Amino acid sequence: MKDPVTLGELLHRCSVKYSDRTFLTIAPTDETWTYSEFEQLSNRIAHGLQDTLGQLPTHMAIMLENSANYLACTYALKKLGSIEVSINRTFRGISLARTISLTKTPVLITSAAHFEALHAIIDELDLLTTIIVTDEADQAQALFPDHKIIKFESMLSDDISHIECTEHELSTASIMFTSGTTGVSKGCVLSHKYAIRTAMNVIPPFRVTGDDVVYSPYPLSHIGPAYYDILSTMITGGQVILRDGFSVSSFWPEIKKYKVTWFMMLGSVQQLLWSAPAQPAEKEHCVSRCWATPAPVPKAKFDARFNTHLIPGGGYGSTDGGWVVVPQWDHEGGLILPAFEVMIADEQDNPLPAGVAGEMLIRPKEPGIISDEYFGMPDATLKSRRNLWFHTGDIARIDKDGLFYFVCRKTERIRVKGEMVSGFEVEEVVLTHSSIEDCAVIGVASALSEEEIKAFVVCKHGMSVTHAELAEHCRGKMAKHMIPAHLQVMKEIPRTPTGKAEKGKLATM
Repeated sequence: MKDPVTLGELLHRCSVKYSDRTFLTIAPTDETWTYSEFEQLSNRIAHGLQDTLGQLPTHMAIMLENSANYLACTYALKKLGSIEVSINRTFRGISLARTISLTKTPVLITSAAHFEALHAIIDELDLLTTIIVTDEADQAQALFPDHKIIKFESMLSDDISHIECTEHELSTASIMFTSGTTGVSKGCVLSHKYAIRTAMNVIPPFRVTGDDVVYSPYPLSHIGPAYYDILSTMITGGQVILRDGFSVSSFWPEIKKYKVTWFMMLGSVQQLLWSAPAQPAEKEHCVSRCWATPAPVPKAKFDARFNTHLIPGGGYGSTDGGWVVVPQWDHEGGLILPAFEVMIADEQDNPLPAGVAGEMLIRPKEPGIISDEYFGMPDATLKSRRNLWFHTGDIARIDKDGLFYFVCRKTERIRVKGEMVSGFEVEEVVLTHSSIEDCAVIGVASALSEEEIKAFVVCKHGMSVTHAELAEHCRGKMAKHMIPAHLQVMKEIPRTPTGKAEKGKLATM
């Protein structure tokens, strides 16, 4: 796609170019859509939203499990010029309420799987007026009597014609939430150009073609499946196998069944596959390459066991910073894309010599290829972009040949089961326990190569708390993967003169 386009226009062009090719298959149900059928579904949703809502809001939120309807909704909103607010379906309590309220969205598309979580915070969602449900409309009406409930199937229009979006490539396409570089989850404002350029930059290093079949079991509220997996495949005319969640036992049988040719291993997937018992399907497949970062398993051993090519690390991307560094086919060092400047800096933002690790700073050479801002958080936006550089909060190094190597995270983010967790948001909930006076959380090494959350707490005078009690308190108030896996009760949490927890000291405990 050489000239500027929006995501809605991109889908239309691909549906014309690749009309009868299979675009999407849902595992394990085998529901399948061609490119033209998928666009028709997206058009039916778009026309239905227009007819049902009348005046379209600037923002509409989606909180759904992976499905054809979810993916088609995202493109329907792009055709209408309404900004998609991608809600992480694992959010609960404070995090979920903040996410929906921050963007002031009046419309939410969801399913019965999320009614309980929404019902617990519905009184805090003052601006939410309309809930579109894919199932159990009667239950929704009973739970949310003060809201307009619309049944998704009834909303669908018979009109399958393409809607030409009046937006342009730098218009906002979506808001995706990430832990980012400050305390709470932030809404990254992403343009159409950001999405398309990200996908285009995925194609060369992973050698994506129209003959490829990509396997994507990750939540569509993340840039990984939405742009790395699916959008790059759409552009090239390939096929997507979309699954609602990763399953170790189903992985290799489905890889073989659907003749998958490549996949990304986000989070702890590589380690989970490596730890699983061997099976014939792990060698009898069509996968020619895969990628993982970080890569805790030696490449040579991984390749030999699974009969494939593990592309070394080297890549770097984030929701707020964009896809900045691409991996090489057979070298661990990553290549910085020409549209970006990258500097490795000390704490005063001074450049460091080649080979010396420091914070990774990014500067785009053209507009729209990193997030425009953190929605509704001007202070956080300015802080992250100080001194004319975007501060990633990640530690990296660049060698004398200009090759990039990721080292570790600097910020409060903790990576748990493929999700980036804000330590602040965990602490926020832990501190609501009636027995706890002070709290700090850190990430500690886990058996699955990433991290688990450990909470250090100080109890109120004469009170106590056990790990089981804390876990029960957190359940329902946060996503399951955010619940601390470990607890240590202390007399006092070490803090700096400015009151910040000295998490380096806590890590040594």
